[in-house]
Amino acid sequence: MATRPKATPRLGLSGEPGTLELERPLAASLTPNRPLAAHFHSPEGMVLLREPANLTGFFAGSLSSLAVDEVLGHVISGIRSGQLIFQHGMVQRTVTFRDGQPIFAVSSVHHERLGAVVVQLGLVTPEQLHQALGKVTPTLRIGAVLTREGYLSEANLYSAMTYLVREVLLNLFEMSEGSFLFLEGRPPEGDSVKLQERTKDLVLQGIKRGEVVARLRKHFPDDTPVVVGAEPPPPGEEALFARAATGTTLGALRSLWEGSLFSFLTWVEERSRDGALVLQQKASTPPLPRRASGTFMVVPPPPVAPLSPEERFNVLLAQIHTAIRLAGANPDLLRGFLESPQPGLEAAYEGVTLGPDGRVDVERIRQNVSGGDEALARAMMLEALDAFVSYALFSARNVLPGEMSERLYRSYRDLQEGLS
Repeated sequence: MATRPKATPRLGLSGEPGTLELERPLAASLTPNRPLAAHFHSPEGMVLLREPANLTGFFAGSLSSLAVDEVLGHVISGIRSGQLIFQHGMVQRTVTFRDGQPIFAVSSVHHERLGAVVVQLGLVTPEQLHQALGKVTPTLRIGAVLTREGYLSEANLYSAMTYLVREVLLNLFEMSEGSFLFLEGRPPEGDSVKLQERTKDLVLQGIKRGEVVARLRKHFPDDTPVVVGAEPPPPGEEALFARAATGTTLGALRSLWEGSLFSFLTWVEERSRDGALVLQQKASTPPLPRRASGTFMVVPPPPVAPLSPEERFNVLLAQIHTAIRLAGANPDLLRGFLESPQPGLEAAYEGVTLGPDGRVDVERIRQNVSGGDEALARAMMLEALDAFVSYALFSARNVLPGEMSERLYRSYRDLQEGLS
């Protein structure tokens, strides 16, 4: 893991001003005319923020403690205005909100820049974009140049910006590492678009995209060797197949891909399924240990314990809880079941409360139903959990979009089939 750059405070004595020594990666973007204000959380640390006049508050954290959907949930459900910035390494994405609605977005990722988007959408040619980029100045941005030169109409520019804001927002869900910072304050009136989709629907779509990316990442790691198959490359993909013709890795192909990680991984899945790409097993690098007789001994990998039925019920409860919150409803509606359990389940849920993420204390339920026969007690516990999940899905269906509700029901049916 790369070492993070450091900032070392040097405190002044006897009323003398202190200093803050920054390593070069941190100091590169600082200028004397943009002062920073320190927000102390002593003695644990402090946060340095620029001093925009309209800043009214902030919150910050790590994606290892709060996921993207949880961070967005705070902004959307709180109907907040301001800039939400996500960063991991050299990747930075910023989404501007007004009253909980995304109205603008910028990104450091090449395919999420306006110039790349207008070419991708076929609104301008690469040659026109190249000519326009040569006329961009600090006060004249690429969109203004494209319209001024007649390469792009105002209507098409607005459509491209709307598409870009949507894509940047959805691609946030590819980020599982990094940090976030929300700077609360009223955004300027200019540079704003209105997305046609409801924000909560976009967030639910983003959650689904994030789940797909997480699944495909496990199946297609970057170091997977790949060669071309028997099928010819589809039109427009010749450069990618030429790279794979002599053998390469998925990571190397990814560097040539003009699009999101989601689109790349779904493309790999499609091409490997139709035989155009052949994924090979990685060569085993560590030597196998030898027995005393000189023969090789195969050492199996440590087994990964699958989730127990109890854990799967709890995971589904947490997903329902999160979906309700992101839909703008109060997830506390699930507490009604625990406060008045169904007849016959009063003892099982005695003293059981709903956790902040929607999970319940499975061990407490186990203790409540234990009575000597372990098999019977476990069956009663699973029946109690099944009843709660069924109630949660029924209660949530009136506040969730139909697609999300159906997806949760499918997960529930899959869980039930696995228990039968």
